[in-house]
Amino acid sequence: MVLAYGVWMWTWWLPSLYFRMHDAYLKEDIEGRSFQQYLTYHFNYWMTSGGIAAMFKLLGIGILTLLTIGAFIYAILMQDSPVRGLWLCTVWASAASVDPAVTAMEGGVGMLLTFGGLVLLAVLLTTISDFFAAQQRKSNEGRDPIVEGGHLVLLGLSSQTKQFIEELAICEANSAPKTIAILDTMPKSEIEEELKRQNTNTGDLKIVCRGGLPSSAEDLWKVGADVCSRIVILDEPSLPRDEADAITFGTLLTLRGQGKTGWPNNGHISVQCCLGKNVGFMNELYPGKTYVLSGERLGRLMVQSAQDQGLCPIFNAIIGFDGDEFYAAKAVDIGLVGKTFQEVPFWCEKTVPIGIRDGSGAYVINPEKTYKVKMDDEIIVLAEDDDAIQRMSSPLMDFQAWHRKYGAATFVEADPNDNEQVQVLICNFTERGYGCAILFALDEMVAAGSVCDIFCSLSEEEARAILKNAEDEQDRKLKNIQVRSIYTTAQHQMTSQHKLNIMPLQDYTFHFILADSALGFQKADEQTVAMILQMKMLLKDRAPELEFNPLVEICTTNAHAQLELLGIQNTINTISMMSRALALVAIDTLAHGVLSDLLSATGNNMDIMPLADYLGTQPLPSQISFAEVTAMVNRAAHQVVIGWSERDHHGNKVWVVNPKEKLQPRIWTDEDRIVVIKDV
Repeated sequence: MVLAYGVWMWTWWLPSLYFRMHDAYLKEDIEGRSFQQYLTYHFNYWMTSGGIAAMFKLLGIGILTLLTIGAFIYAILMQDSPVRGLWLCTVWASAASVDPAVTAMEGGVGMLLTFGGLVLLAVLLTTISDFFAAQQRKSNEGRDPIVEGGHLVLLGLSSQTKQFIEELAICEANSAPKTIAILDTMPKSEIEEELKRQNTNTGDLKIVCRGGLPSSAEDLWKVGADVCSRIVILDEPSLPRDEADAITFGTLLTLRGQGKTGWPNNGHISVQCCLGKNVGFMNELYPGKTYVLSGERLGRLMVQSAQDQGLCPIFNAIIGFDGDEFYAAKAVDIGLVGKTFQEVPFWCEKTVPIGIRDGSGAYVINPEKTYKVKMDDEIIVLAEDDDAIQRMSSPLMDFQAWHRKYGAATFVEADPNDNEQVQVLICNFTERGYGCAILFALDEMVAAGSVCDIFCSLSEEEARAILKNAEDEQDRKLKNIQVRSIYTTAQHQMTSQHKLNIMPLQDYTFHFILADSALGFQKADEQTVAMILQMKMLLKDRAPELEFNPLVEICTTNAHAQLELLGIQNTINTISMMSRALALVAIDTLAHGVLSDLLSATGNNMDIMPLADYLGTQPLPSQISFAEVTAMVNRAAHQVVIGWSERDHHGNKVWVVNPKEKLQPRIWTDEDRIVVIKDV
């Protein structure tokens, strides 16, 4: 058995392993790296990741090779059975003794094998010792290049890295990379330790770390930036916004200047931009390969979520890989060419169409209802997976017949909450927080005469300097909303009741409780929860009838659970949301086109609406299906309905995006709401 295994290893297993590695090398099309480098890199990775198990495997292969060769040499020279030769070789190699009674030929073979065994053992021990010593040095310094292809390169280690990696780990797309190469200014060993400290769940992903400068061509080559399929550039949260963007500009310039067409040779770059005004510059700096998302756009989402309770969980449902995602299907493949966008939803049984990507690659979210789908158009849909996109032989319902039966209706918003004069409180205002982004978003969405109070641990001079700097960076002034008062206190007194008691909490239209992530995620959440507890106690005494529904920024799921116990549902984890958005764009640039529209000041907004606003003179039905809701919205407004509210078994309101049974009727009441995408 042992002899057969040795023969099989050398005649089949090792050659087939060699050719499989060679085929993999050719398929990955790794330009500028030889096959020898490819083999060395993967052997080193196997030895490093395998540890003691890899060492014993290598020792086992060496011993099996020695015994197999010795057995056949004995069989040839002694004209005897190779099985007996295997036994004698095993004895000689292990015991290092030769019986004087044996013939000279047997003794010679025995001594040869004994000597070979000693030499092999010495060589293996020395090689393994030297190898691990060299690997330890390389591991600490990150000097050896990565020889991969089609992988993802992550530039920069930040507070978002954990969430970004964990989001990619649950992605089931066929095009998703299985290897992530991380390049950061920290040494390789420190990057690995930081990932361990954060308890990052990598799933089946292979994580390879290297230390170096993201703006250095040599270091970028070391992580395979030329042959990767995707590059993701994360924000550096420890730096001022303009300085962090300046570093990103340098990295983009370096990538653009490499090779004939810039790096990556066949891939794209997802970039996190700090300042909204720099988004256009970054796209122009490296056009065609760069897809930029700005964290400032989350400020607009936070304002929308404060106006419409429930938008945060809805965005969470569509940003990420654990729910419905954005897909694009060729209109010709699903039989929608020539149909108007008003008809399209009724030909999508398991999906919700939200827009068009035309032949030039331009995105149109929520197109005009009269728009006729063209031959080279793609339909953008929300779907559970790509298998849900199916060609239908007949529509879910005859919209034109329904329209003739119920007549026309026009959308009339009974309770618009845009362009109102408001009073706002922003707590935990910091230079790198979302306070300025919220103020700029409010300035676009509220009426003149609105005011904002700020509660922070900065001095008033520092806070106003941050505001002035933000206005200069944005090249705009706040017009509709002004900062009225800045309440300052020491950091350790931010949760003190007597400090919070100074503010007119009962007078504010919106309360934004932000996270001071500079404290660390856990400490920031502890401060946030304590602050809300104190506010609830103060409001209970001042205005017991007032419903306190702040928009709360959190850092961990534990804080979300604690706030739910306090009756606070409107929470947003901006770090997680930005990481999930970048992961979506890294996998498919379709998400960039959709999210850029939904989060921009001039694009479409998501909104929560009562169904009655779309009915005209038609009475509110007591039962209705999602297909009928779609018909009512399509008839009355330039909007796309994507979901609705339901009740769980406890009677709590939950939000469902893309209901799968679109013809199934359900009970409808005045308290139920629909979720729409509407033109600003």
